[in-house]
Amino acid sequence: MGTAQSDYLRNTERLDERISQGEALSKKLSMARLATALPGLLLAIAGFSEPQLPSFVWQLGLLLIVAFLAFASWQEVLRDKLDWSIHKRNFYRRMQARCARDWSELPALPTEQAAVGFANDLSKDLDLFGDRSLFRWFSLAVTESGAKTIADWMGSWSPVSQIVDRQQAVEELSKQRSWRESFWDAALGFRGCDTSPERIAAWGESPGFFDHRNWLRQLTWIGPIGVLISIAGMIAGVLMDQATVFSIGFFAFLGAVTINLLLTVSIIGRIHDLFVQIGNANRELSSLNELFRLVEKLEPKSTLLIELRKRFFSGDIPSTDAIASLQRRMKWAGIQRNPLLFIPYWFLQLTLFWDARVLESLEAWKVRHGKKVSSWIDGLGQIEAIVSGAAVSDEYPDWRYPNCFDVSCRDLRVTDLGHPLIPDPLRVLNDVQIAESQPLLLVTGSNMAGKSTLLRSLGINTVLGRLGCRVACSSWVGPNCALASSIRVQDSLADGVSFFMAELKRLRSISDATRKHQTSGGQRVSLVLLDEILQGTNSRERQIAVEQVLDQFVQLGALVVASTHDLELANCPGIVKVAQVVHFREYFEQIDGVEQMRFDYKMRSGVTPTTNALKLLEMVGLSKKTQWPG
Repeated sequence: MGTAQSDYLRNTERLDERISQGEALSKKLSMARLATALPGLLLAIAGFSEPQLPSFVWQLGLLLIVAFLAFASWQEVLRDKLDWSIHKRNFYRRMQARCARDWSELPALPTEQAAVGFANDLSKDLDLFGDRSLFRWFSLAVTESGAKTIADWMGSWSPVSQIVDRQQAVEELSKQRSWRESFWDAALGFRGCDTSPERIAAWGESPGFFDHRNWLRQLTWIGPIGVLISIAGMIAGVLMDQATVFSIGFFAFLGAVTINLLLTVSIIGRIHDLFVQIGNANRELSSLNELFRLVEKLEPKSTLLIELRKRFFSGDIPSTDAIASLQRRMKWAGIQRNPLLFIPYWFLQLTLFWDARVLESLEAWKVRHGKKVSSWIDGLGQIEAIVSGAAVSDEYPDWRYPNCFDVSCRDLRVTDLGHPLIPDPLRVLNDVQIAESQPLLLVTGSNMAGKSTLLRSLGINTVLGRLGCRVACSSWVGPNCALASSIRVQDSLADGVSFFMAELKRLRSISDATRKHQTSGGQRVSLVLLDEILQGTNSRERQIAVEQVLDQFVQLGALVVASTHDLELANCPGIVKVAQVVHFREYFEQIDGVEQMRFDYKMRSGVTPTTNALKLLEMVGLSKKTQWPG
């Protein structure tokens, strides 16, 4: 078996070839339809309207019309297969774009909207949601439940036992690439549909349409009963040769049909809305049933997958049998959309009030199985989260699962740490080691050298680890951290809050959360990420304030990583005793006679020996050395 990325490329190329062949065949079928439709119609009309013409004329015309219908049916089936292949190809193109971090080819999936409510200050600091975000890159969920599960796991601290369960489940499915591809194929059925699994679950838990309208249920039977009685009367009139009896039966029949017509006009819209919610095209139910079947087909070894699979067997019958039963009932609900059955549908509607009869059948299904659907969908959402993590772990076998502990010790050792959202060729790796004796990592360095990226790398990999996924490093050992950050603070003109006050409020919220972790007695360490804090005040007060803030977080038991341009901060007595100081630096080189600034983004011990603010000023033409024209 090749790598996951080579499989994505191979599947894309195979589907490209299939689509190309299918489109070529579709063009030929279009020409064949054109060549048979009009000549067939003309020959048939001529043959039937001109008796003197030989009989083979109209026979040939009918034969061409039959050929046209055959070509049309063939092309419709082919177009459905082509649409499906195009969806699959686009999916594998997305997977390739995901591996390449080609964000222009990674548009938001429709389900991403379900994760919007999970965004907060931390997620903005770490790019967890939105464009070029961890969620956009990680999530393959086509259900809202799956998207919400991923967003919830990303934003919530979980004990190590839960993370280990997720890791084991992810690792198990990472080795089952063909199963995951079948799962993705089935999930494609929900792309661009009118309904969703969540809407089906909502219908399953909602009150029945007739629950508070028993009078309406009885009313829907008046017309059909009247039709049956009137037909019996007309038959009796014919058999007894009684014209009066037949006439009474006939007028009763018209009256019953009128009742059905009036009721149809009154409530058909609401009934058909329910049909759409459940899956009017039935493709959604087929996809859902296939997803359930794949889950039932699993023979899991990991605890989480075993527990999730059990959900689909709860009750008297498996979930697949229940959904198959719903599918059969929904086939009767959709006959009005079939052009060949449109006339029979209206006959059934006007005589038996067909939609009400189908709705009664669906309500009976809901009474038996409706309450279970939400549990199935929730389980499916968790499996989607695991499948998303399994894809990442399969794509990056050199990454490692974090080895975390629910302890208050602040020893953290990470080897070859990288930012997972940076393209592979551009990702620079660094080792991070923080000891309990020095729980503050003070990161100094020049502008654009990589300080903020280091902070985000620690934060975003911590989040990735919560999902049970491999993270961008070769080893990670340390506490199972809660996360807090102050990286992208913004002022608010609308609320009258300055940048400095906004930052103070953020720091206060971090302090409160960290203190809560300490006083609760739980084994939870806060990893606090601070990027150039308290910039909105003068340098002397800022240095004193930053020293106090960092000392407070350390005393509260937090693991603190802070970046700064203030090189004097590293010499403050309160910082020296608790901090390990590291730095990033720049270098300059001449390219075609022009001096260019370069970075290697490698972290080194000690305070940075270089600064670049004045050099940057000169390079953009704002220093005193700049020679202005004129």
